[in-house]
Amino acid sequence: PFAVCGGWFGCGVMPVPAPWARPGSGFTLLFEAWAVEMARHLPVSTLAEQLDETDTRLWRSVAHYVDEARRLEDYMGVEAIGIDETSRRGRNCITVVADLVEHDVINVTPGKDPATVERFSRDFMDHNGVPEYVRLVACDMSLGFRKGIREHLPHARRIVDRFHVARHANEAVDKAGKTEGRSNPLLKRTKYLWLRNEESLTELQVETKRNLTRQRLKTGRACRMREVLQDIYTDSRTPSEAWVRLHRLCSWMMHSRLEPMKDFARMIRRHFAEIVAYFEHPYTNAVLEGADSVIQNVKRRARGFRNMDYFATMIYLTCGRLDLKAVTTT
Repeated sequence: PFAVCGGWFGCGVMPVPAPWARPGSGFTLLFEAWAVEMARHLPVSTLAEQLDETDTRLWRSVAHYVDEARRLEDYMGVEAIGIDETSRRGRNCITVVADLVEHDVINVTPGKDPATVERFSRDFMDHNGVPEYVRLVACDMSLGFRKGIREHLPHARRIVDRFHVARHANEAVDKAGKTEGRSNPLLKRTKYLWLRNEESLTELQVETKRNLTRQRLKTGRACRMREVLQDIYTDSRTPSEAWVRLHRLCSWMMHSRLEPMKDFARMIRRHFAEIVAYFEHPYTNAVLEGADSVIQNVKRRARGFRNMDYFATMIYLTCGRLDLKAVTTT
């Protein structure tokens, strides 16, 4: 709104604050609240096209309210977090941090190195979080994360996420199958028989897998090792039991004459304590796995993000539990 001031001073047109609009936004508060809610479900570029408005102006509004809502976040009692990276474009990646108790994303930062954990720690303290109070961190086997956690979360115990261990086991079985498949035509088009659990296979696939197992295939042995690993995670009742069973599994793999499984065993031994820690503190990054599917969907529908800040804003908007009503109704 504008007012015209005449009289002796001739000050001309002057902007006047209005109770229904945020200064400098160019939109009413009601419109901005609606735009922020719509941005959860539509790409901002699509929303801008439908409104005959520039996406830059809409992004300013969405980012403003997301930033304001994040300022209200209080992480004082956060003691268990999950850290995982997600692909942005090509080799570039961003790291997402979640509160494993409240199941919401609390930080988004670029990279996957010790500096990534340092940036999270600074942001954590800006929201009343205390790095020294963080006692558990679930993450993958990245050496960058390991160093960053040791330096900036000094009292935290690292837990290697069981889903990452299972992913490496699948990769090892797949490599064993490809190696053997070059000389054995029986393995043609059987990849997913060895990588999927039997309950997800059809009766015909289960029968085929069992018939192939009777052929004493190397891939069948590798698959059995993967299944034993699953049984350890499912059935072990104490950390000591898991320690013994994992030790036996690693010994079996090291004597298997299957190079991919031997490499997998060496990796387990390098991170043995952090893997066994799961059985004492059964935290996983399942919340981040779920968030990653939402993030990838957001990226697909927007056809990628050239601006890292916009991408982070959308992750906070869709995966964080921000109190947007507290900032859009004032």
